[in-house]
Amino acid sequence: MTRIPPETLMIPRYGGRRILQARMPEVGAWIVDSKLDGKVPFKLWMKPEVYDDLSKIYPSIPEVEDLARGGGFLHGRPLLEKEVEIETCWATRQPKRLYRIIHDGQPFGGIKSRGFEDIHINPVHFQVLVQKHLNWNCRNPSPFLSVTDDLKKVKVVAAVFQARGHTGIQILELDPKHPAWDHKVQKVWNARDLIDTFGTPILKRRRFLENEYLVEKSISPESITGRFKWKEARRKLDPIGFMQNLMARRVVNQKHKKREREREARRAKESKLKEGKGVEDRDNMKVARKRNGLKRTTEFKLRL
Repeated sequence: MTRIPPETLMIPRYGGRRILQARMPEVGAWIVDSKLDGKVPFKLWMKPEVYDDLSKIYPSIPEVEDLARGGGFLHGRPLLEKEVEIETCWATRQPKRLYRIIHDGQPFGGIKSRGFEDIHINPVHFQVLVQKHLNWNCRNPSPFLSVTDDLKKVKVVAAVFQARGHTGIQILELDPKHPAWDHKVQKVWNARDLIDTFGTPILKRRRFLENEYLVEKSISPESITGRFKWKEARRKLDPIGFMQNLMARRVVNQKHKKREREREARRAKESKLKEGKGVEDRDNMKVARKRNGLKRTTEFKLRL
């Protein structure tokens, strides 16, 4: 059996959750959610000296935006370490077979990532791109594809797709050691290994991420050794429909909870407007943001 040599990559490590910048004023770089770029939903704000350090560690770092007139933010994910080492999955495991579940709603037939044409992976963005990919509620294009080597997980994912109303659900059987699989481009990462390196508590608690691998960019069509329709495969994988029924109930419950949260938010907003607090709250928030932004204009002048 051909053994695929592992590859290593150095990346920065960030905090797993957003916090107030004022809580860690000594930190020189922050990942901040942003809608400025329709493709990448975040920006890396840096002090010039931090950018100089990162440029030495990561020569391929993209050009940054020089905020000559300053800028600011309130919340972000702090830079905790400028470089940590990660390895492709071949360092710890050599899966003989992988599976990907696809449906009609996925672009490129489900074998190219949603961000295939637009999202370019670079080391300084790597952790955040992975974390957003692993969040099923995040709809931003991702440069990764999820696969697994566990048929139990195949059953769960297919049942979720079915419960969400997707059509054309299929299971692809993949040979990751096929000669057409370019491991220099289509790198395979073990999701659990990455999460342990990131140290993200909320992802560490998610058992569902066990036996999940992330493939960069695309899957070679030649590496597909089997293609099975879920309508037929479920007779063997879920003969009594237990998982299908369970996932259907969970999806319905999630929809109910989402609608209830939206109703509560609307009621709270309406209540504030009736009391005349809505405009005042918005004005106070704008003032607070302005003050915080102006306070940091001399510190964070570079944005990536």
